[in-house]
Amino acid sequence: MKDILQHINSVDGVIGSALFSQKGEVLAHACSVLIDEASLKKAASLALECTHGLQISQTLDLLDLRYTDGHILVKSFPGAMLFLLCANAINLQVLSITLNLAVKKLEAKRLDEAHVANQPLPVESSGSNGGLLRMNITHLANKETSASFDSLGMVAVSQPTSQFISNYYNAPFKKLILTNTATGTSGTFPVMVLKEMDKQYDGSVVIGPGIERKLKVSQGDKVEVKIG
Repeated sequence: MKDILQHINSVDGVIGSALFSQKGEVLAHACSVLIDEASLKKAASLALECTHGLQISQTLDLLDLRYTDGHILVKSFPGAMLFLLCANAINLQVLSITLNLAVKKLEAKRLDEAHVANQPLPVESSGSNGGLLRMNITHLANKETSASFDSLGMVAVSQPTSQFISNYYNAPFKKLILTNTATGTSGTFPVMVLKEMDKQYDGSVVIGPGIERKLKVSQGDKVEVKIG
């Protein structure tokens, strides 16, 4: 979605853009590094309060908040809001054409992501609630990040994988028990849930070299996964 926001930013006068959910979550953004995540979350909350407080319906094409130094534009569509920070010199007619095309692409992309999110993760199991759950072992491409949590004796999983494990065992967890069934080697490790992991890591447990040696496993091997 960020590529679509960057295309919006290419319109003369657009300083930055973001996509918020109707719950005030920041789904994606293409803003200056001077605008941090906390500021974006605050902006999402205020935009939500404004549209709800004014009882603005989804049929309103564009909300234009004008200030001395620029504009804040909010365009709502089902399930989300486009939030734009613009200069005073913005050409609203040109921008409206770009936004109409961008919204169609964003809606299609959100539908695709929702479909993927509903697909089962690539794991092996023999039934929930105490059955055997097996997952692939993998490494992060970023070796520095991998080494940082490995030095703490931690393993990592993506957010969808964390949710899947929790649902599988019907319980929250902070630690995982990983067992190499081929050798019987086992260990209990604290878990770091990484929210920004690529989808390629879904259904896998990410470990570093230290834990890899302890469990006597390699990339692509499967381990039994239980909650600790």
